[in-house]
Amino acid sequence: MRTAKSLALIGLLARLVFAADAADLTVYVNPFIGTGAGAPDAGLANSSGNTPPGAAYPFGMVLWSPDTTTSAGGYRYAQNQIHGFSLTHFSGRGVACYQDLPFLPVSGSAAPTADQWPSYGATFQHRNEIASPGYYSVLLDSNIRMALTVTRRTGMSRIEFPSGPGAGTVIVNAGGSAQGNREEGTGIEFAGPRRLQGSIASGDCGGFFTYRVFFAIEFDRPPAASGLWKDGSGVTGLSVSGAHTGAWLTFDTTSTPLVQAKVGLSYTSVAEAWNNLEAENSGWDFDSVRAAAAGAWNARLHSIEVSGGTPDQKTVFYTALYHAFVDPSTFSDADGAYLGFDNLPHSAAPRDQYSGFAEWDMYRTQMPLMALLAPEASDMMQSLVNDAAQDPSGGLPRWEHANTNSGGMIGDSGDAILAGAYALGARGFDTASALAAMERGARLPDTLSAGQVVRPGLREYETLGYVSTAQPDSASLTLEYATDDFAISQFAAALGYADKAAFYAHRAQNWRNLFSNGYIIPRNPDGTFPANPHAWSGDGFCEGSMAQYSFMVPFNMHELFARMGGSAAAIRRLDHHFTLLNDGSWSEYAFMGNEPSLKAPWAYHFAGAPYRSQELVRRILSTLYGNSPGGMPGNDDLGTMSSWAVFAAIGLYPHTPGSDAILIGSPLFPSVKIHLAGGATVEIAAPAARESHPYVTALKLNGVPYSSSWIPFSLLEKGARLEFSLSGTPNPEWGAKPQWQPPSFNAVSTIPRAFQ
Repeated sequence: MRTAKSLALIGLLARLVFAADAADLTVYVNPFIGTGAGAPDAGLANSSGNTPPGAAYPFGMVLWSPDTTTSAGGYRYAQNQIHGFSLTHFSGRGVACYQDLPFLPVSGSAAPTADQWPSYGATFQHRNEIASPGYYSVLLDSNIRMALTVTRRTGMSRIEFPSGPGAGTVIVNAGGSAQGNREEGTGIEFAGPRRLQGSIASGDCGGFFTYRVFFAIEFDRPPAASGLWKDGSGVTGLSVSGAHTGAWLTFDTTSTPLVQAKVGLSYTSVAEAWNNLEAENSGWDFDSVRAAAAGAWNARLHSIEVSGGTPDQKTVFYTALYHAFVDPSTFSDADGAYLGFDNLPHSAAPRDQYSGFAEWDMYRTQMPLMALLAPEASDMMQSLVNDAAQDPSGGLPRWEHANTNSGGMIGDSGDAILAGAYALGARGFDTASALAAMERGARLPDTLSAGQVVRPGLREYETLGYVSTAQPDSASLTLEYATDDFAISQFAAALGYADKAAFYAHRAQNWRNLFSNGYIIPRNPDGTFPANPHAWSGDGFCEGSMAQYSFMVPFNMHELFARMGGSAAAIRRLDHHFTLLNDGSWSEYAFMGNEPSLKAPWAYHFAGAPYRSQELVRRILSTLYGNSPGGMPGNDDLGTMSSWAVFAAIGLYPHTPGSDAILIGSPLFPSVKIHLAGGATVEIAAPAARESHPYVTALKLNGVPYSSSWIPFSLLEKGARLEFSLSGTPNPEWGAKPQWQPPSFNAVSTIPRAFQ
């Protein structure tokens, strides 16, 4: 009997075969989108997308990319000096991370030391850069061309030095990570005339922790000379260890100006790094590796096929889809080995283990998109379950980095990721252990025997019904925990645990305890509210304002709007809120470059005015996203902003974590085919679609008129056809009646006896 996972993989293989003969969608990807400032800096390293433009593989361990800065993402389009080409990157994160093991080619003979490394930076011109999925190259002003490509766990470089008599040197910096390196655990050694190996220890990005990555490097020919350094001096011998260490290899380029190198990575051991290199790239055919990477990307891009639209619209769309598939990253080796959160070796085989989950960011858009499109989504969910089982706290991690819980951001958003993925079809993971991990994070140790407190402020949340101002970001924490609890309730209900579902659904309504005078307001431990709260104040909120967070009750929008004075009042509030679209984290207006605002444009659906959402979503997509380095409204956070753009363009949005309710917007393209991870296809036909036609005037589902402004995933899961009638003039009646509005979830009024 074929399992759900095997059927999903068959579907992926079919897309791979199809993509080999189908249109090359990689031509619509511009990896430089997100590398420039697209918005005013709101103090969150948020002015650019922080997306590295280098060679990436779908969910790959290696992302080999040029670094012009050690800031987040590693690359800024406005800068023109490359300080190294490093092999690891977090795409879109707002904090500088990874950028491990930078390479740098220089002309002539060189025997550098750590203090000289900065002086070797090479200038370049953008006209001499090429970037496409799985490939990056640049002709440096030194007349050296550096070309990069990747497999899932390895990278390959082709370095062309200037022709004619002379030499060229490749510098490998083991101590060049973005956050610096640990003295212990960092080092490099020669394993043969043309082989290097070693490890890198770094950490402390977005938290306090250490990670370690191992590497194996092979060159296609031996150098004429080579050496090692530590700190400010050269080192004799074959190995060196320490925070500021590296190697150099000088090649005679008189008759052969081309030098090739390939690198295997592993988070387990040097031996596994060599094994990964042998398993994925045992030869020296750069063009074949590049073609294979491009083919893998083309298959991913064919997950959603759009036709029509302008070239720029298709480029924005497919670049967003590309960025959505970069992370989470593969963490296990080719044989399944990986290092767990308990720092012990484990095997994920026959699955793969993944890392790099930005839970607070990804639960809103990116992981729901992966649940719909990526056969690997179930393995990603199992990875989170594995991490929770191995973590001393027993709860789900909050911002992963390698095999550590960095504790970045807030909330307990692993609950929303797991429940949301399950609701949208990614169900091939250990659901019983997942629910147990959710509960270990959601309950105090004295009410649950194992673990320690995972949620800061949890005791107040359980006893007062809110997190008080005694805790930083108190109001945001309360809202996040309420969303997390709702997700747990939906997940528990799906698994048949009625009492658990009722308990968490009841506790999810804790948001009510902060609602006062039309807003979510931080509340003091004694139950009082601040005397003069302001809608634009950031106090008590994480990366957002009171005005922005007051719309963040995704599971009970109808009651929220009733408390605001009803649908008409809520619409007026939303209209005012979206006077400005990207005004920063301390504003009374929207901040679409950051996560707390991402769901708000769709809120009109719950007030019976989906046409307003349709116009607003189109306006955001058209004005804040574009085919330029600054074509992203904020840092991408591992595909979060990009995934929002994908949903906006296809006219569908999974709004409520843990629920299978998908809101209906308006497609930008006349034809859209969505190939779901399970193998079915959702076809969207919208002949009148264009930028100036955002309004839905009528809709058919499988040939039958459909009036609701939302659709359950269960009606799409086995395949469906949606036919949109679109116009430049709104139809306020479509989807407006109460029975046509998306569901809101009120809780039972009492806690189940089993939880009293």
